[in-house]
Amino acid sequence: MSTVTSPDGTVIDYDRYGDGPAVVFIAGASQYRAIDERTTQAARLLAARGFTAVDYDRRGRGRSGDTAPWALEREVEDLAALIKAVGGPATLYTSSSGAAVALAAASAASAGAGVASLALYEPPFFRGRHFTEHLAALRSLLADGNNDEAMRYNLTSVIGLPAGAVAGMAQQPWWPALAAAAPTLLYDHTATHEISVDPDWRGRWADITVPAIVYSGDQTFPGMPEAADAVAAALPNASRRVLPGQDHGPAPEAIVPALLEFLQP
Repeated sequence: MSTVTSPDGTVIDYDRYGDGPAVVFIAGASQYRAIDERTTQAARLLAARGFTAVDYDRRGRGRSGDTAPWALEREVEDLAALIKAVGGPATLYTSSSGAAVALAAASAASAGAGVASLALYEPPFFRGRHFTEHLAALRSLLADGNNDEAMRYNLTSVIGLPAGAVAGMAQQPWWPALAAAAPTLLYDHTATHEISVDPDWRGRWADITVPAIVYSGDQTFPGMPEAADAVAAALPNASRRVLPGQDHGPAPEAIVPALLEFLQP
């Protein structure tokens, strides 16, 4: 494990695997290395195929630090520091809401970030969908230190999982580690809200000219494939691919071959 220090002093902890062109894995809401073995496996598989794969804890999660106030621009600075440390430029592979960080980093305003291309798995952006009430509910729970309840609220009211399924999840040994990431739900949902309420994605992303691909699974949540279609259509240089048999969290053995096809055309 290694660390880099972001411009605001936040220490970002990461694992680096392999040697070759860089690919940075950007987690979605509440994901981090201690509870996200699939991403670690994918990074190792990609490294075995001749790439430098970077798996890191986003700020506020796991071994990385945090500095208030949060802003998406600070996460872009974290990413730029990582890319510099591994000798970028880098392809950014994102899970779910991690796409907000990658898209911001690939914009002209972040030209110094060193982004070579984008691979976005199921970016959860839905035009016109407001997260205002969800954000207010999460802020209230988190202000009272109710991380456990905040995570339950996120899984049931935001994501839409059945309460019984979430109750079962809360009995698993990894649940406390998941609940510990609850404060960072505000980060992801704030970024997702700002994108979803923007009426002009084409204008928002018009200057992102790097090659991009947007993936979805054919066994995922309702609406995710359509969201992926919309994001791909809004990016100036994007293609689209559906992975058979995959849900919102693709298996390493499914996503890595797809990434290799994109990275090694």
